[in-house]
Amino acid sequence: MARRVIVHVGAMKSGTTSLQHALYAHREHLAGLGILVPGTTWRDQADAVWNLRGRETSLAGDRSIEGSWQRLVDEIDAWPETAVVSAELLAPVGDDVVAKVVASLGAPEIVLSVRDLNRNLPAMWQEVVQNGEVWAWSDFVASARVRRPRRPLPDVLTAASRFWSEQDVVAIARRWSAAGPVHVVTVPGPGAPRSALLERFGEVIGFSFEDVRTPRPQNASLGVVRTDLLRRLNLELDARDLSFPAGIRLRKHVLAKKLMPGLDVADERIGLRVEPWVEKAADQQVTALQKLGVRLHGDWSDLMPVEVDGADPSAVTADEIVPVAVATHVELRAWLVHRAETSPRQGWGPETVPEWAPGHAVPADRAAAEAVEALADLVEWAVRRTRAKQDARA
Repeated sequence: MARRVIVHVGAMKSGTTSLQHALYAHREHLAGLGILVPGTTWRDQADAVWNLRGRETSLAGDRSIEGSWQRLVDEIDAWPETAVVSAELLAPVGDDVVAKVVASLGAPEIVLSVRDLNRNLPAMWQEVVQNGEVWAWSDFVASARVRRPRRPLPDVLTAASRFWSEQDVVAIARRWSAAGPVHVVTVPGPGAPRSALLERFGEVIGFSFEDVRTPRPQNASLGVVRTDLLRRLNLELDARDLSFPAGIRLRKHVLAKKLMPGLDVADERIGLRVEPWVEKAADQQVTALQKLGVRLHGDWSDLMPVEVDGADPSAVTADEIVPVAVATHVELRAWLVHRAETSPRQGWGPETVPEWAPGHAVPADRAAAEAVEALADLVEWAVRRTRAKQDARA
């Protein structure tokens, strides 16, 4: 067993992608210093945590992940010094999963990275939409406000339970304190050097990221129009019995993470002013974390809510949706055609990729609906193509 095991549990949207990118970018260098980042890629750690949480197959359902947690543990067991696991999938787990981690890894040190609530509200809405949810922006914020921590959360998945399961950092810290000491790493406010978060994380693991060059990870944000377009697409796919995670790789990693951020379209970032309830919740978070006796890396003032400049997603109109949907369709169809050309399958050639062209003199609401339906046609084609391949292998 490694002499020291560090488990970074999130929270979601607290710079986790940047930290994981840095760990794997310098994996070999870290190993030379006695710090193991287990798994060849971060997906190995993600698979392991999903397996720990009870899954036997990937979210896409296309490969087995059975035994991946034990393989990660075995790699850590064979290492004599420090090992680092990082997966925000661990933030919302229950006491049973915490107990499994302790049984596997002994008494690890826990790292909880935290960003202020006001910046996390738009970031979380965008993330859950990319993960297939259909909650409108106004409903998402209202639900988070009404069912704040200390109020009972419903057993069924709601916008409130989705947000607070990932962002009630006091509950997360308290739950994980049963495993080992908790380090809280705060995400610096706007204007801070982008290296500041890495340096704070490095304080915990015993490595200075100042000594190495870390490229910025590709995790671009979507604006108000693109996010609402994606939400409308989720609604249409749900109606076709293609609810997430159907087509997860295409929908999230190709469309939302790769193609849509690069569109040359008019769009604004999601904006949010600081409401009194957010200030109160943030103040309660800081007070409670201090009482828990966590080890702070950063500054408590980083968790005071910051106003986010931008537009209101609730004000997005059909007139704004149409050009973005058309541009998205062009890019996604071109990507699928290229995929069909380079990975040919009988009966699923590039000529079978659905075509569509926007109509002329169509009312904006109808034009937007047709554009969303056309996008759904492409996703559905891709999902059925993948399923045909899986059926042929069975």
